[in-house]
Amino acid sequence: MNPEEIKKLYWKDNLSTRKIAHLQHTHQRAIIDFMKAHNIPRRNRIEAVIKGCKKYDKKEFSGNECEKAYLLGLTLADFRRRRHGYQINITAGSTHPAFILLFRKIFEKYSPIKEYVRYNKEMNKCERQIDVTLHSSFDFLLGPKDIPEWVMKDNSVFLHFLAGYADGEGTLSIGKSDNKYVSFIFAIASEDVEILKKITEKLKFMGFTPLFKKIRTVGEFNILWGKKLTYTKDHFLVRLKKKVEVISLLPILPIRHPEKILKRKLMLKLSGSSLISDTYAEWAELRNSIKNEVESYHAKNRADYLRRSSFKISSARE
Repeated sequence: MNPEEIKKLYWKDNLSTRKIAHLQHTHQRAIIDFMKAHNIPRRNRIEAVIKGCKKYDKKEFSGNECEKAYLLGLTLADFRRRRHGYQINITAGSTHPAFILLFRKIFEKYSPIKEYVRYNKEMNKCERQIDVTLHSSFDFLLGPKDIPEWVMKDNSVFLHFLAGYADGEGTLSIGKSDNKYVSFIFAIASEDVEILKKITEKLKFMGFTPLFKKIRTVGEFNILWGKKLTYTKDHFLVRLKKKVEVISLLPILPIRHPEKILKRKLMLKLSGSSLISDTYAEWAELRNSIKNEVESYHAKNRADYLRRSSFKISSARE
């Protein structure tokens, strides 16, 4: 056996000592003894157990910088990000089927997706929880809640980050600038003040005039889905409200969220209209379509949750 080859198989190719032994037509103990004799370090016990029990192989990250920026922006938007042994675990929950579809399209090419129904007490809703465990090359997703310099220095890379963050936290809408004229809005609301400040800074550098302000203070509350939600952190807003600026940003913003793609398409279609009367009907139709889809999805999730809970209860009684 060649020490360099064994080292490569173990560390670069991430194979277990058992798999290496199979390739070398020998026993696992022989590989372990060989590694000790040639001072080849081994993974710690937790990593080795996870590796040995791992059912599916994870694909390495593509290395594409724009995809990297998008994934970073998306996962910084209220996803749970954590290290699981040498792997990277990403979890999110939503009542919107479009978001679950987005999650699957992005991550299932890298690793199998786990999905289940849970009851969200804060929202008083049954939602889908979706989870993926990724290859260690996705460790760039574990950084602090901030926009790194490599994103800020390149306009194209920044727009991919912004698209990801907007897909998670952003809003596209049409409203009234007064009783007669239409207003096109791109907005992001979040507690991540440093991220929003840098987004504001970069948009200004690119020629836009975003508004940045605090919209909620710690201790304030809101009523959502019939539940009182108290804010534990200050919340802030970045907003573009000039119609010409929103319409110039949307075509170059590589959003992937299916609902936002539909909204962008309609906003660009209606961009020549100035009167609210010329835009309201189509916009209201799209909003109602999304609302009905979400309500239908919630009803399905609730039925699945009750069915699962009943099964657990009946199983326990047996």
